[in-house]
Amino acid sequence: MDVMLAGMDGREICKQIKTKLILTPVILMSGTHDLALSFNKAGGPNDYLAKPFDLDVLLNKITFHLAV
Repeated sequence: MDVMLAGMDGREICKQIKTKLILTPVILMSGTHDLALSFNKAGGPNDYLAKPFDLDVLLNKITFHLAV
Protein backbone atom coordinates (compact mmCIF):
# COMPACT_ATOMS: atom_id res chain seq x y z
CA MET A 1 0.00 0.00 0.00
CA ASP A 2 1.23 3.48 -0.77
CA VAL A 3 1.73 5.96 2.06
CA MET A 4 0.10 8.77 0.12
CA LEU A 5 -3.48 7.90 -0.73
CA ALA A 6 -6.26 10.25 -1.79
CA GLY A 7 -7.37 11.87 1.45
CA MET A 8 -5.76 9.18 3.61
CA ASP A 9 -2.40 8.23 5.08
CA GLY A 10 -1.31 4.67 4.37
CA ARG A 11 0.61 4.56 7.66
CA GLU A 12 -2.61 5.17 9.59
CA ILE A 13 -4.45 2.50 7.60
CA CYS A 14 -1.54 0.15 8.29
CA LYS A 15 -1.96 0.74 12.05
CA GLN A 16 -5.67 -0.06 11.79
CA ILE A 17 -4.99 -3.25 9.83
CA LYS A 18 -2.27 -4.38 12.26
CA THR A 19 -4.58 -3.72 15.24
CA LYS A 20 -7.44 -5.82 13.88
CA LEU A 21 -5.65 -8.35 11.69
CA ILE A 22 -2.39 -8.91 13.57
CA LEU A 23 -1.11 -11.69 11.30
CA THR A 24 -1.83 -9.85 8.04
CA PRO A 25 1.45 -8.67 6.51
CA VAL A 26 1.53 -5.09 5.28
CA ILE A 27 4.14 -3.68 2.91
CA LEU A 28 4.17 0.10 2.59
CA MET A 29 5.79 2.01 -0.25
CA SER A 30 6.66 5.63 -0.73
CA GLY A 31 8.77 7.86 -2.87
CA THR A 32 8.72 10.75 -0.41
CA HIS A 33 8.70 9.32 3.13
CA ASP A 34 11.44 7.56 5.11
CA LEU A 35 9.54 4.44 6.11
CA ALA A 36 12.47 2.96 8.01
CA LEU A 37 11.43 5.14 10.96
CA SER A 38 7.95 3.57 11.19
CA PHE A 39 9.16 0.03 10.53
CA ASN A 40 9.67 -1.00 14.19
CA LYS A 41 6.87 1.05 15.77
CA ALA A 42 3.68 -0.52 17.09
CA GLY A 43 1.26 -0.93 14.20
CA GLY A 44 4.09 -0.43 11.72
CA PRO A 45 4.42 -2.29 8.44
CA ASN A 46 6.09 -5.67 8.09
CA ASP A 47 8.23 -4.30 5.30
CA TYR A 48 8.64 -1.27 3.08
CA LEU A 49 9.83 -0.25 -0.37
CA ALA A 50 11.18 3.03 -1.65
CA LYS A 51 9.71 4.11 -4.98
CA PRO A 52 10.51 3.55 -7.69
CA PHE A 53 11.00 -0.13 -6.93
CA ASP A 54 11.76 -3.23 -8.92
CA LEU A 55 8.78 -5.56 -9.37
CA ASP A 56 10.93 -8.60 -8.59
CA VAL A 57 11.90 -7.06 -5.25
CA LEU A 58 8.21 -6.53 -4.41
CA LEU A 59 7.33 -10.09 -5.41
CA ASN A 60 10.19 -11.46 -3.31
CA LYS A 61 9.00 -9.49 -0.28
CA ILE A 62 5.42 -10.72 -0.75
CA THR A 63 6.59 -14.31 -1.09
CA PHE A 64 8.73 -13.99 2.04
CA HIS A 65 5.96 -12.53 4.20
CA LEU A 66 3.37 -15.05 3.05
CA ALA A 67 5.75 -17.90 3.92
CA VAL A 68 6.43 -16.68 7.48
